[in-house]
Amino acid sequence: MRTSPGALTAVLLALAGLSGSASADAPADRGTALVTLEDGTSVPLHNWSLSYEYGIAKQGTSPLFAPTARKPAWEFYAGKKALPVAGQTLTIAYSETMRSTESDTGIKTERIKTPREVTLAGADGKKTAFKVEPPARELLAESLEKGTTLMARTLDLLGETITGTKKDFCLLSYTAVVECGGTAADRVVKVEFQR
Repeated sequence: MRTSPGALTAVLLALAGLSGSASADAPADRGTALVTLEDGTSVPLHNWSLSYEYGIAKQGTSPLFAPTARKPAWEFYAGKKALPVAGQTLTIAYSETMRSTESDTGIKTERIKTPREVTLAGADGKKTAFKVEPPARELLAESLEKGTTLMARTLDLLGETITGTKKDFCLLSYTAVVECGGTAADRVVKVEFQR
């Protein structure tokens, strides 16, 4: 039996739509998130979500070595605020600092870039700037045992490229334990959340 290329394409697109894993509380149509990296590369992502990684430590243990969990979201969390990003442009401004690390061969000093400010801009041009601060614990975990410590680690953007490849970008690090965007080819400077 012969099939036309158009029919085969339609079947493949239908199967791709059926296999998509949409969360129950995910917006029906999130549009596309266009990620711009510091080196000028742009990557469009569909079926995107923001993902907050955090560690939960019981009393007496270090949150640095605690097991991690993730919270999928479609809002940008700044402290206790949950801000919708659909139709917004998120821009990350970096500051350069020096870091020294000691090894067997001596002390190595290098310049690193760390996020200092995040700006959300709407289609109307209105901009709101936020300092980089971890989300409030109640935004990440609904209920925690008394004496439990929660430490936010990163904000990542997850999605699929136009070829269907799953891709993730580390947008922000809330702790010195995790570093996002070590090179210009990995460092996100802007995300346009298109409708």
